[in-house]
Amino acid sequence: MEQVALEAQRRAEVGKGPARRLRKKDVVPGVAYGLDKETMPIAVARDELEATLRTEQGLNVLLNLRIEGVEVEKDTAAIVKEVQRHPVSRAPLSVDFQWISLTQAITVTVPIRIEGESPGVIEGGVVDQIMHEIQVQCLPTNIPDHFVADITGMEINDTLHVETLDVPADVEILADPSDALVSIAPPITDEDLETRVEEELLEGLEEVPLEEEELALAEGEEEAAEEGAAAEEAEEESE
Repeated sequence: MEQVALEAQRRAEVGKGPARRLRKKDVVPGVAYGLDKETMPIAVARDELEATLRTEQGLNVLLNLRIEGVEVEKDTAAIVKEVQRHPVSRAPLSVDFQWISLTQAITVTVPIRIEGESPGVIEGGVVDQIMHEIQVQCLPTNIPDHFVADITGMEINDTLHVETLDVPADVEILADPSDALVSIAPPITDEDLETRVEEELLEGLEEVPLEEEELALAEGEEEAAEEGAAAEEAEEESE
């Protein structure tokens, strides 16, 4: 996996105020840490960061993080450890970079893509992707872009498992081989949908227990009503 260059600048100021001012200039505040290096406040241009995250590798992209005045060892790279985004606009608010050694294995999450044509789907079945990503351990330069879950030939009620993935010899899957990846579920009929909705509604209805005073009042009103009815019957008989 080739490294992608990303320019960064050291931040002289930290805190919410300076961070807000950077964001107004389309600059994302962040930090770089790892490999026993001192945590360093930095900032990167928003458009350059977004372009980096749109590569085939996504968050697993290997970065040649260039920080003015900072020398980086030849066998060292950086990865994006975390991106905090605005809940509405999804614009990056901050980013954490981690220094890693290219000679030491790391644990990362790799996405799973579904490919192929399933006879079960043609017959009306529904693809149920149970795992969308999977953890692996390998050298940073050997991180796969993605894994393929091939549903070719799968019939309704068939299930594909982790052990069917085509995994390079230098990559270790950390999931159980018997874990389910994807299955072809039977078609959902209108009746099934109505039943499911009814069940969800019933599950959402919870009985609210009466407090002791409310319960006693209700019992008293019931007894009074019974006594009143008995009195009316007795009065009618006496007439």
